[in-house]
Amino acid sequence: MQSITYHPRSAKGIRSATAITVAVAVLATACGGSDSSGEASSPDTVAASEVSVQGTVSGPPDDSPPVAEGSIVWGIEAEPGGIDATRYAFSSSGHMVASAVFDPLAKLDENGDAVPYLASSIDPNADNTVWTITLPEGVTFHDGTPLDGEAVAKNLEAHRTSTITAAGTFAITDVAFDGLTATVTLDRPYARFPLILSTQIGYVMAPVMIDDAAYALKPVGTGPFIFSGHEPDKEWKFAKNTDYWRDGLPYLDAITFRSIPDNSERIALLSSGDLDVTYTQRPQEVQQLRADENIKQVEYASGDEAMLVLNTSKAPFDSLTARQAVAYATDSATWRAEKDNVEGAANGPFAPGQLGYAEDNGFPKFDMTKAKELVTQYETETGTEFEFSFTTQADVDNLADADFFKALYEEAGMTVTVTSIPQINLVATIATGNYEMGRFRLFNQPDPDADSQFWRSSSIGELVSLNFPRYVNEDMDATIDKALATSDDAERDALYQEMNTQLATDLPYIWLGRSVWVLAAEPRVNGIYAAANGSLQTVGGKTWIAELWLSR
Repeated sequence: MQSITYHPRSAKGIRSATAITVAVAVLATACGGSDSSGEASSPDTVAASEVSVQGTVSGPPDDSPPVAEGSIVWGIEAEPGGIDATRYAFSSSGHMVASAVFDPLAKLDENGDAVPYLASSIDPNADNTVWTITLPEGVTFHDGTPLDGEAVAKNLEAHRTSTITAAGTFAITDVAFDGLTATVTLDRPYARFPLILSTQIGYVMAPVMIDDAAYALKPVGTGPFIFSGHEPDKEWKFAKNTDYWRDGLPYLDAITFRSIPDNSERIALLSSGDLDVTYTQRPQEVQQLRADENIKQVEYASGDEAMLVLNTSKAPFDSLTARQAVAYATDSATWRAEKDNVEGAANGPFAPGQLGYAEDNGFPKFDMTKAKELVTQYETETGTEFEFSFTTQADVDNLADADFFKALYEEAGMTVTVTSIPQINLVATIATGNYEMGRFRLFNQPDPDADSQFWRSSSIGELVSLNFPRYVNEDMDATIDKALATSDDAERDALYQEMNTQLATDLPYIWLGRSVWVLAAEPRVNGIYAAANGSLQTVGGKTWIAELWLSR
């Protein structure tokens, strides 16, 4: 049996400005099928959760049996920089394109729990510190290379040293491979380790992609479709994989993903028949789709949280008093009302019904009088004026939101400068800590374990930090480790509620609302249904693009 041992990364590996930009380019926009390839081998360690949140489905029902023919055009909101899971952070658009060409080792079942997908089984040892991934026989990548344990180990090694995904592999110390198995050794008990194999880290790329970065623009996987063309800033094209390992799939002959950044344009093109499938989270289009009974759609109301991120490593937000002042001055209810109340209320990173949610976690409610008192207190404590820069994305909607909150903060006595930059620069700026307040959207995973790298102190790197507020709390780190170690959902719920309450006390984030996402399709597209774990971004294309079919 051969082995790959992982060592701590040197700072040299993350100093490239280009790598930083690519690494975090679209994390702010957020990462099921009807058929499962198998059940987890140890139901005690990959436990069925009772708290997953489901999406809702409306519009014309599927009205025909599956047929193997036809092609569709899928409108996405942004051009993925590259389809390489180790070199590019996948937004919702990236996941949807990647899911055509790659398969994940695990998927989320109807309860939102990780079960084998491309893998045949994922088995733990007695204390959940060693996990053995067994692969099926006879599966090959699109270039003919066999899928085996060495290929999986090579993928995990690339993730472990990646600027983008290393934080999600923090517990891995060694991967051994032998034939059709890869054995992963962890430095701590991790009861739901297969969960990370259902995220971007679980996509299995052909070894040639890891060796040659150029393949990010001509990806090779085991997935239902084979790359057939790419026109930058316009479209990605894929043709049917006739040797796909799932018998009888995919149904479609081809699929094209077309980049259309404007939400209203995507919905108009769907209505005119120029697109077959698209999605949005912009309130105006959500309302428009809700009113259209002729569009098949899935609505998910427990998505990522809209928030303000406060840099706790520098003034003024290294002061809890300053963070409290901003929290009390933020009238998120009025902000949501002005957006037609499409966004749900949020007081933390978890939605109602999810592990860790608490109806009253102590997060401050809007109180302008209290905010003004805290501004005075901050200026007395520090001997300086309360002033900061508010960094946001350079588009009409985000700038309008920034002006709304700036007016509130200035009413409270703060001095605010709004700085607007392109999204790719915004996220890189926040990840490298070159900001004071920033606007973000994140935490769309249905299980807190999968988002835990964003809250750990160990995710703060020398240069790049996936812990965006650079918030350090050793007690919270210990709470997260306890939650990762147990398979008892009641215990996990209590631990994540404890973490939730700590965030509401220390205020590295100011919660604004919870996004509503809608995936929409014209009536002839079948196989559009609510993802079992509720998340359009992480499941939306991961396991069921192969199962889409067209009515005759």
